[in-house]
Amino acid sequence: MTTLDLREVDPPLRHKLVLETFHKMRPGEELEVIADHYPAHLLQLISGKIKKYEVKESGEGIFVLKLIKGGEEPRPIVSRLSDYRKSGETFTPIPVIRKDEYGAILVFFKPGQYIPIHAPDSDLIFYVIEGKGKAQIGENQVEIDKGSIVVVPKGVKRGITAETYMEALHVVVPAPSPEDHEKVMEAAARGIREVQLKG
Repeated sequence: MTTLDLREVDPPLRHKLVLETFHKMRPGEELEVIADHYPAHLLQLISGKIKKYEVKESGEGIFVLKLIKGGEEPRPIVSRLSDYRKSGETFTPIPVIRKDEYGAILVFFKPGQYIPIHAPDSDLIFYVIEGKGKAQIGENQVEIDKGSIVVVPKGVKRGITAETYMEALHVVVPAPSPEDHEKVMEAAARGIREVQLKG
């Protein structure tokens, strides 16, 4: 098993180090990643290539991710919300699968948390499983609640704000680039409501 302790690695270099290491691994090999936050973004980037994973919090904000690299063959996935419910300091994305062609994510919000407004090169399908909030679509804002389905074409501004605790399935086609994903997550962490992805 390979172990990477990211706590001493510069934040901008962490994902690159893990992805390069993961790429060199063979199917069935194990990787352990030690981080100072829940590795949701990293899991989103490699979720379609993992056979199995678990994340444990070891105390004092240290998270240990253990995973087994999967093969290249497609496989069915069954996910249950009850296995993934988790809310962090910003909206919490938990990957179901990420491929180049599409990505499916479970997202969990505390009241007031949000996905910053941005206009990626991806179509969005956003299905509200529980809770209520507001969706920004272009220049319009609409109320959303349990059972709402929001579909936004690529290039159109979109953002989500939760008014209550909210759970949703977030599907994007194609999956966003790691760089765009990082910009959106960084904006949310810094309290920025809108982020420019291009330029």
